[in-house]
Amino acid sequence: MKGYKVFDPDWTCRGFRYEVGKTYEHKGELELCRSGFHFCKKAIDCFKYYEFNPNNKVAEVVALGRIIEVDGDTKCVTDKMKIERELSWHEVLDLVNTGHANTGFGNSGDYNGGSYNSGYSNSGNYNSGYDNSGNYNSGYNNSGDYNSGHSNSGNYNSGHSNSGNYNSGHSN
Repeated sequence: MKGYKVFDPDWTCRGFRYEVGKTYEHKGELELCRSGFHFCKKAIDCFKYYEFNPNNKVAEVVALGRIIEVDGDTKCVTDKMKIERELSWHEVLDLVNTGHANTGFGNSGDYNGGSYNSGYSNSGNYNSGYDNSGNYNSGYNNSGDYNSGHSNSGNYNSGHSNSGNYNSGHSN
């Protein structure tokens, strides 16, 4: 089974050092979250367990032995794993984002930075729509946090063309 694994910058995981191209075998009991070689079937799931950091190493792996996976869990464990190849950070971004030219994590759309943005040209986190900056904005051309509507600046605005904080309606 093909999968993905994240390592510390020195190619270690839980104190064990790995090398690209090598195969590793675990002797003894095999148990998810306790013993064996762990990996995820989807690259994006790896970052539930490791920091989303371009200094970390990310590899494509192949489980060659017995595999244990639990329904509802995002990781698997095997007793025999080959570290196939290192992924470039560009490849990682392509795997964890959809769209084009996204940086960050879990973005869809194009040219988003930050995390969990959808739409286009958003920066910050959890934005939807277009050209938003800040966090939790929806709509278009918002800056600040928790805005909805269009062309808001400040925080907690809804409607259109609001500036300042806690406005609703139009052109406040």
